[in-house]
Amino acid sequence: MSKLTDFLKQLGEDAALLEAYKKDPEGVMRQHGLSEDEIQAIMSGDKAKLKALGGEEQYQSLVVIYNGNDA
Repeated sequence: MSKLTDFLKQLGEDAALLEAYKKDPEGVMRQHGLSEDEIQAIMSGDKAKLKALGGEEQYQSLVVIYNGNDA
């Protein structure tokens, strides 16, 4: 599993991590070892890049996380 996939899984299971992510998404992603490419793809919502980085099976999770930042 990639760091991105591991992070997404943990984000879905850890309420404290999710709250920290809501307050500082980029900082939390950096603390969990995500690359700048991964962070920028999530923050920008670049669908093609998200698919390439996370794979088709993880794409829906990536989109949900990105859309959650818009609220």
